[in-house]
Amino acid sequence: MNKQANKKGIAALLLVAALILVLLISGIPSAHKANKKNCVPTSGIVQELKNGPPGIMIHLKDDPKIYYISRKSNTSITLNTLEQQLRGKKIALYTSQDWSPLDPFSSMKQIHRLQIADTVIYAEF
Repeated sequence: MNKQANKKGIAALLLVAALILVLLISGIPSAHKANKKNCVPTSGIVQELKNGPPGIMIHLKDDPKIYYISRKSNTSITLNTLEQQLRGKKIALYTSQDWSPLDPFSSMKQIHRLQIADTVIYAEF
């Protein structure tokens, strides 16, 4: 009976390890380059801008999501410059359509393109 119980324990551990591995792999950001085809446009009025761990964060009025410009891809834009250009204005954002188990409700979205009307402020594509 000990051998049978031992086999069940090992099988359960392997199943849990496989599940954790799948979740970790699915949480890795996509290697695809962002472009207009795989991005979703969002528009709104800028309510607040601030620096945070992922980069420059933008909060839109009546939108619970947090949009951010990654520090890794942004080298020239500063928070002060963006505040002067964007505060209180209607903007268009393009974010990727990815899902991660680390953020299952997609509450934080990385900005790949930011523009006011036809003027592009920031773009990766």
